[in-house]
Amino acid sequence: MSGTDETTIAVTGLHPVGRGVQRPEHVVVAGDGRVFASDKASAVAELVDEHTVRHIGRAGGEPNGIALDGNGHFLIANWGLGVLQDLDAATGEITAVLGDQLDGRPLRWLNFVLVDSVDALWCSVSTMADDLLDTIARGTAGGFIFRVAPDRQSARVVADAVSFPNCMALDRNEDYLYVVRTLAADVVRFPIAGETLGPQEPFGPALGERRPDEYGPDAGRHLGDPEVGKRWGMADGCAFDAEGNLWVTLVLANRIVAISPDGRATTVIEDPEGALLNGPTSIAWGGHDMRDIYIGSITVPYVLKGRSSVPGLPLIHQR
Repeated sequence: MSGTDETTIAVTGLHPVGRGVQRPEHVVVAGDGRVFASDKASAVAELVDEHTVRHIGRAGGEPNGIALDGNGHFLIANWGLGVLQDLDAATGEITAVLGDQLDGRPLRWLNFVLVDSVDALWCSVSTMADDLLDTIARGTAGGFIFRVAPDRQSARVVADAVSFPNCMALDRNEDYLYVVRTLAADVVRFPIAGETLGPQEPFGPALGERRPDEYGPDAGRHLGDPEVGKRWGMADGCAFDAEGNLWVTLVLANRIVAISPDGRATTVIEDPEGALLNGPTSIAWGGHDMRDIYIGSITVPYVLKGRSSVPGLPLIHQR
């Protein structure tokens, strides 16, 4: 399955790299091929080989989504700490781009940061509630998306009342901002109009199933059942390949699917018992042919590396 219906999407040779990294939720491959992951033990870790990790900085909290900007600095969406951070990889110095609130909206559950072609930042906050579990239980649409100007001097909310926005991606021409909604286990997209966003629209089918009776105070009990978790799926990470397919990870189902440009979804990898693919949360491509694929996770202390039959779409810092 692909945008042209000519290539079968597959991943082969998955194996661990960067053993010892802590909570590698998001992976970024630099333009020179070096591989980095968010790292709770520091801020960002360079994954040198299977058993070698180089820790950079000290962010505190839980570094979640990370991105590289035009200056070669890492931007870190710090989950729980609620601060958007700038990491100078050369010195390890960390500064705050944005504090713990924006226009009175708390940033505690700041989830993801994305850099576009003009060096602006697009960021997701999954919920404004203090109680994360209550948001998950009720499925409340209390998240938002904001944009930070390229000079980092101003920020503005561009989408409000979004249902648990998580990872985001831009298509090749930056016509749309694609947003994974974790609790709904689906993807929506927003047309980009300069510095603002138009109304959201669905992209592709629902990737999980949650029954109406599984919302409310007893949701935690349901979530504790592995079989229920697999059915809910809980969409998390996303990235485009070069043929326009959007790959999406389902963290509780140990599954990765690809949504074609016409909205059809096909399973690429599935590991129901989590023997190898366990809690997948992000996808990144790199290598000389952009076919090396890396999969981050919040449940294992390493990143998976494999080979993709389809090259990834280079991110801005890889072009």
